[in-house]
Amino acid sequence: MRYTRRAVATWRVREASPADADAIRACMLEILAETGGQKGPGFGAPLWEWQYARGLHPALVVVAEDGGRLLGYYHVPIVDLRVHDRPVLGAMVQDVATLAAYRGQGVFREMGACALDGMRRRGVGLIYTFPNHRSLPSFVRNHAYTVIARVPVRVRPLDVGAVLRTRLGSLGPILGAPATAAWRAVAVRTGGLAAGEEVVPLTTAGPDLETVARDFTSGVAAALDRTARYVAWRFLEKPAREYALWGLARGGELRAYVATRQAPLFGTTCAMVMDLGCRCGEDAALLRLLSVRLDAERAAGAALGVMMGLHPFLPQLAAAGFVRVPERFNPRPFNLLGKILAPGIPADVLTPAGWMITLADWDVM
Repeated sequence: MRYTRRAVATWRVREASPADADAIRACMLEILAETGGQKGPGFGAPLWEWQYARGLHPALVVVAEDGGRLLGYYHVPIVDLRVHDRPVLGAMVQDVATLAAYRGQGVFREMGACALDGMRRRGVGLIYTFPNHRSLPSFVRNHAYTVIARVPVRVRPLDVGAVLRTRLGSLGPILGAPATAAWRAVAVRTGGLAAGEEVVPLTTAGPDLETVARDFTSGVAAALDRTARYVAWRFLEKPAREYALWGLARGGELRAYVATRQAPLFGTTCAMVMDLGCRCGEDAALLRLLSVRLDAERAAGAALGVMMGLHPFLPQLAAAGFVRVPERFNPRPFNLLGKILAPGIPADVLTPAGWMITLADWDVM
């Protein structure tokens, strides 16, 4: 189905085909250069193809065009969700934008309507997305998405001196060592590894990791299905190879895992906690794994540990020295929106307590 603006517009929207790939990437590069988008550095064909052509399901992509020139794009990866522990085909809306000259003409609204029709035809039951402040009103007003939550941001100082340097200049390093030691003494209440535990790099994703992830999501209403295949695609196959995936083993069995990467945020180098999980009853082991890995990230130059997400476990991060960032200091509000498409999906998936969400479920990082 094709959509056209009601007046005398010359543009139209449609679903993209593989032949549009080069033009989509060229349009994205133009918009990323204009907006300074966080995805800009390193963006190119390998990243786009990994994300949208080689995922677990082919992505739905909608484009707007005018006289053969693309002027906007709307990407919808199709994903596997678990809703109350049963499989549901889901979708995440991301990488959506319009060229500056065409904004304010309804292009974004019409791409969204075309995408919703495409998702319904594919059997999608539940959609989630994290729009920025510019596109959020269109999702709510034009397409009846629900704002589920402003997702909390938690940080753990790793090198207080490096953090203070962004505010105090040369005084930061002078105060840093004693301040870091004081923070650890007061705020970090996790000990070292327990007897028989070891931290191991995970270079493959196997059934043991899938079991850990399934345990961790079993207590929530909705979560992305972290199968071994998904974890391998998301963390081990991304072209930039920017993630570190680690596990905590005891007695020869995997008990917990964490995925991290370093990235600039809050004016300093941060260790982003991309994803995490543990077996039922192993919360303390997961906290120990996080502390060990964040100490290693500090040695590699990170000044802050950062965790954004929703899950009943996450308030326990206070024991590992994390504090919640007040919203007025949050550089990028992390709004989770959702929309139910299929009958029979319970409404609790549109409440904050119903979700497991981590940075792995978001696009930019």
